[in-house]
Amino acid sequence: MVFINVGLSKCYWNQYFAAITVNLISLSYGGVICWTSASYIYLKEDTNHFETGVLTKEQLGLITAALSPGSLVGAFFFGWLADQIGRKRCLLFTALPMLAHWLIICFARNPWQLAVARFLGGTIGGSSYTVISIYITEIAQDSLRSTLGMITSLALASGYLLINTLGYFLHYITVAWIMTIIPLTFLVLFAFNPESPHYLAQRNREKAERSLRYYRGISSSGDANEEFQQELSRLCKSEDEKPEKLQLCWHDFTNRKARKAYFIGLGLVLTNQFNGCLTMQNYMTFIFAEAGSSLPPMLSAIIVSAIILVGTFLSTNFAGHVGRKTLLLGSISGIFLGESIMASYYYLTSKGYETSMFNWLPIVTFSLVQFSSTFGIWSVTVPLIAELTPPKIRSIVVRVQIVTMFLLSSVIAKIFPQLSEALGMPIVFFMFSGFSFIFIIFIAIFVPETKGKSIQAIQDSL
Repeated sequence: MVFINVGLSKCYWNQYFAAITVNLISLSYGGVICWTSASYIYLKEDTNHFETGVLTKEQLGLITAALSPGSLVGAFFFGWLADQIGRKRCLLFTALPMLAHWLIICFARNPWQLAVARFLGGTIGGSSYTVISIYITEIAQDSLRSTLGMITSLALASGYLLINTLGYFLHYITVAWIMTIIPLTFLVLFAFNPESPHYLAQRNREKAERSLRYYRGISSSGDANEEFQQELSRLCKSEDEKPEKLQLCWHDFTNRKARKAYFIGLGLVLTNQFNGCLTMQNYMTFIFAEAGSSLPPMLSAIIVSAIILVGTFLSTNFAGHVGRKTLLLGSISGIFLGESIMASYYYLTSKGYETSMFNWLPIVTFSLVQFSSTFGIWSVTVPLIAELTPPKIRSIVVRVQIVTMFLLSSVIAKIFPQLSEALGMPIVFFMFSGFSFIFIIFIAIFVPETKGKSIQAIQDSL
């Protein structure tokens, strides 16, 4: 377990508790992402439940697509709300649309109601990738930030596996009722955590100190060590500093450090989307069918979800040891290798070569690609963007990068069937592997290592 890394030291307990409880929302959102694939059979064949009869492909497409616009709205809204009312209250508020998502599914009688539920569930994606990343970055001490930041990805991956496993055995309405337990549990447990000390630092020094004492495991009456005092001093440069003095100006976004952080962040976003991993997951059954695989779709989903979870778990444990840049390089290299082999297999098959003895290869290489992606690209991207971005503009920049990521995801997922039909599957996979090779070079040259560094040290290195 990840707790082994810190030897169960008392000063880490509250940080782990906060990171785990806040990511109950991410666990639920992982279920939201994979809900349509886990419920596909019931939605396609249930003739009595919906007023409109059996759902058509167009209606299923509408329900699936409703997630992306919800994510875009959520990224902007919850990012803004976190700056207005604080990270904690904003995150507690996210439980409401999440709970509404599962309850609407329970009572939905037509596809439009399901689409509304998916839209509401999608808004939580904006929170999972923005506010949660910012919150964890702000509460974690330097030695833990990498590990705690990856718990979000671990929770999402656990949600994938949970929803697909439940969907394999239970009707989707029963599954939705079970999933309502998660946001309710989140409301109860996360409420025990105080607001982020970074958010409080410019508003109330006394509250900021109490919050920082909680997250560093120092009692309110205990003597604070020199390290704590230095950290508190960095947070609160002046007791008289007020929010109105923190007005943003154009220079905050255009200075050298901000430009470099945004450039690296955008590169990581492009790496996250153009390597093809997410598209492959969305069209998993189609890809397996094209490869001649007879593995049942639901079983395929469970296997891939388990692979994603294992990869994310390993990256969570190794992040504090090997660093995020190393994880990124290992991840994108594995993706490049797997996609190159898949492209070669598809090419040889399309040219009429005898490949039946290797019909296991697509499943193995697909698993390698998904494992590699979760080992670094999926789990590291957003936490690393949050670390690199200057604190004053972090909320806005992370929001913009996440919105860019969701937009690219929607476009790539939409055009993949047309690309594969027009160019052929071999060319598409050669394109993905080519992009992955370019991203290997980009990460090696431009992305800095943040392992064990304070936020200030990271900023100084830009």
